[in-house]
Amino acid sequence: MMPDIYTILQLLLSLVGGMVGAFAWGRFFHKKEKRLFKNIRRPMLVIGTEDKPMTHESQLLRRVGFFNITNPAPESRAADLMNGNRLVVIGYTPNSTIFQELFKAAKQREIPVIVYAGPTRILPEDMELLQSYSHHSMCNTPLRLISDVFALMSTYPEEHND
Repeated sequence: MMPDIYTILQLLLSLVGGMVGAFAWGRFFHKKEKRLFKNIRRPMLVIGTEDKPMTHESQLLRRVGFFNITNPAPESRAADLMNGNRLVVIGYTPNSTIFQELFKAAKQREIPVIVYAGPTRILPEDMELLQSYSHHSMCNTPLRLISDVFALMSTYPEEHND
């Protein structure tokens, strides 16, 4: 028995709809991945502070094999080294004027910041400073640090600050 014209049109409409959906999904996925891989190639600065030297975290990010990580910068010169970096990871030390200066320097340059607090608690005045900048993330575990780096790299525009 031959299918009628209505059945053929339904099948064709379903095929065309599926192809359009697959194309749109592929285009979105390609754009997101292109952004991620372009950002990942750009350097990232890891900065230690008084109580959080960030050597272990820097090595961990290097071992992942995707990121262009510099050696942890000495806190006194870190603000000078921020230019040209796609992301800054700052170790958190409570009551640290260096931490506040570094965060403000990254914010002024519009560089996304990840604050690595370890098991310490972020003080209310520092939390207020962090909340004043929308391109920041806070984490306290090594796995979350890796996850946050991937998240920021895949969502932050690759053209920004070139």
